[in-house]
Amino acid sequence: MRTADKQGEKAMTTMSQLGEKAFIESIIPNLKVDKTFINGFGHDASLIDIGLDQLIACKIDRAPFPVAIRRGIGSYRIWGRLAVAANVSDLLAIGATPRAMMVSLVVPKEFDANCAREIILGCEEACISHSIAFVGGDTKEGSSAQVVGAAWGTALRGTEFGRAKARPGDRLFIAGKLGGFSGSMAMIEKTEPNDPIPARWTNILAMPMAKVAEGRYMRESLKVSAASDLSDGLADAIRIFCDNDTGITLFEEKLPMHRIARHASHALNVPLWRFALGVGDWAIAFVVRQSEAKAFIDEAPHDLELFEIGQFDETKSVAIKDKHGVKHGIPKLINEHFRKRAEDNSEYLHELLYKK
Repeated sequence: MRTADKQGEKAMTTMSQLGEKAFIESIIPNLKVDKTFINGFGHDASLIDIGLDQLIACKIDRAPFPVAIRRGIGSYRIWGRLAVAANVSDLLAIGATPRAMMVSLVVPKEFDANCAREIILGCEEACISHSIAFVGGDTKEGSSAQVVGAAWGTALRGTEFGRAKARPGDRLFIAGKLGGFSGSMAMIEKTEPNDPIPARWTNILAMPMAKVAEGRYMRESLKVSAASDLSDGLADAIRIFCDNDTGITLFEEKLPMHRIARHASHALNVPLWRFALGVGDWAIAFVVRQSEAKAFIDEAPHDLELFEIGQFDETKSVAIKDKHGVKHGIPKLINEHFRKRAEDNSEYLHELLYKK
């Protein structure tokens, strides 16, 4: 709704009308990029030049309220773990080495102190599992519980990458598996209230991990030209890489699907490719130039989850071919603040799996 007061002041546009992404796009052109701010606004994380060979990488991100907790799964440690995975994944998506993490905890005065402790302990646990230092944070009172993480890392000057456009012929890769989170959520949704929930489903929700080893190779290979964390899903990342002259067609059989997604696809009679488009997997999509794609794969350690899933072309469209050869347009799913968030227990999962 647009409103104006009696004096004829400028009509108000609400944040829900704009959404998070449109708001950011509208304000970035008005912001000054300091000469020490190497990569500028609009990337997964920021790089600062302090006059050394190593640049300083920094990221701040609010951790979403865990879907697992909303469904009575696990403890509040999950929230702290999410804060670490979200920030570390963003640092990896610009070619940085994650080094340290802090957490800001804002809770109402009636909030359970044990739950607050669990959040901080979960953050510390995840820092250990991601091989970074937990260096403290801040705890304050607020009207609602919020967990905000801030992470720092380093990047060797000249080796950084970030969000950029692909060229026809470039190859699209994924670091990690797809569909584990959405597959687990779909199976849990279909579980009867008194039925036991397998640990393999709940672990996906409760133990988020960024792709640290894969990120290391991406960085050291010097062959990645663009990258994006998949916190908003694969479709969102692909559209970041494509411009008005570039498109891509994915093939369902080439997608690196998690085994839980495959199980859910069969059990629920839902096309497998739909699970690949969901949030929550903490994978990274990235682009390698056509001339370097073979060497990138040939030189990669065999234990890494690195998968080539498509080649950019001049079709100007983004689509996917299923296992029957039928071509589908990739739907644009909304997962952004002020509009619709997967964490809000909304219809996001239903739209992901069933909306035409």
